[in-house]
Amino acid sequence: MVQQEFQAVVLAAGKGTRLPEILEGRPKCLLPVGPYPMIWYPLNLLQRHGFTEVLVVVQETEKSEIQQRLDRLQLKLKLDYHTVRADSECGTADSLRQASDKIKTDLVVLSCDSLIEVKLYPLLSKFRELDASLHMFVLEAGKDQDVVIPGPKSKYKAEKDLIGYDRTTSKLLFMASASDFEETVKLSGHLLRTNPELTISSSLLDAHVYVMKKWIVDYLAVSDTISAVKGELLPHIIKKQMLQPQSIPEGDQDVNVNLKVDNVFQFAYTTEMDEKIDRASIFNKEKKSITHPIRCYVHFADSSAFGLRINNVRSFLACNLKIFEHFPALTGLTDRELVSPTATIKSTQITKCAVGDLTTISEKTSLSANVIANGCKVQSKTRINGSVLMDGVTVEENVVIDNCIVGEKATIKSGSVLKNCLIGPQFVVAANSKKENVYLSNADGFMTID
Repeated sequence: MVQQEFQAVVLAAGKGTRLPEILEGRPKCLLPVGPYPMIWYPLNLLQRHGFTEVLVVVQETEKSEIQQRLDRLQLKLKLDYHTVRADSECGTADSLRQASDKIKTDLVVLSCDSLIEVKLYPLLSKFRELDASLHMFVLEAGKDQDVVIPGPKSKYKAEKDLIGYDRTTSKLLFMASASDFEETVKLSGHLLRTNPELTISSSLLDAHVYVMKKWIVDYLAVSDTISAVKGELLPHIIKKQMLQPQSIPEGDQDVNVNLKVDNVFQFAYTTEMDEKIDRASIFNKEKKSITHPIRCYVHFADSSAFGLRINNVRSFLACNLKIFEHFPALTGLTDRELVSPTATIKSTQITKCAVGDLTTISEKTSLSANVIANGCKVQSKTRINGSVLMDGVTVEENVVIDNCIVGEKATIKSGSVLKNCLIGPQFVVAANSKKENVYLSNADGFMTID
């Protein structure tokens, strides 16, 4: 019944502009997190909650590679791919707008870069009970602060969401990024007067999991000035809750008649058919008491729940280091699934490691808390700790790697010692190199830092 009431959409067309050191042109959604690419996690989450079909939004030039990778993972989902042009400045809201003709019901929107422990059923149930227009999932921020960032030392400024909500009703009243303000946050007097229980928090993380009414996508389809879901669409919808709704002329129940692009209320009003569907919903348990046509709420994760958005080097490494602790809760699988059955492991000193397909790890190696992706070769007399090795990495003999991210098809020559380093794709680290807190890459526009 879940998939009949809600349509699932996974946004995976991001270009990873804040991860250039480790991407260098590769699809962001295929970055490894434990034994799987990160797009697998939201898809697996939807599958475990009874969804059988998912609309996946990807870049046109990356569709083939993403599709082939997901086909090998054998998810029991029917994936419908919608592509956006890679050369366009296409935001998340632009992606939804372009795919709007494929969206037929209320929807659950997830980002491919969200790695979260969440049970969707309570979120969906509350969405129906409240007859919400928008329901946003949030969790405690700061889960990545204990991670040392590889690469050159620099001041790291954490991105913070400012989320305003009513403490009593969990109504979502305000949403912005802390970077939008210099020192003070200005709020309207009307917002403060009408919501005396308003709390503004900077310690919550927007998990990029949204449940929304179909009318929001219908509105977005004709509002071509809105480009981003989080930065523009959601704040716009949230603000409209504070305005007196304009009434639809009597007898004009078709919200598609005489539309004004800037009048969101013409989309928000329910039709007689909407009300019949709502009454028949299996999620309905409470009588609706709020009459305003736009209703936005926030859903809080349990304080012990784990969740991160992978949007920078710190969060990417943090997800991979913490995957061992949270893997069963995140995936519904056992720890045995962390190691591919096609990997060849001769080492007897390997603990808390994820090992990908066709990877070979020689004897006399010591590995702890690492993610070693597909097709890697780790030769003997090596020691690797708290690091991520992407597809096709070769590590020769007598190498020490500590808290590093090693890009796809890179080679670490024998005798090298690397600590807190970022190694770009296909880069060759010379034999007997001793490097700490550096970024080494072949990419144009980047220089080797010594």
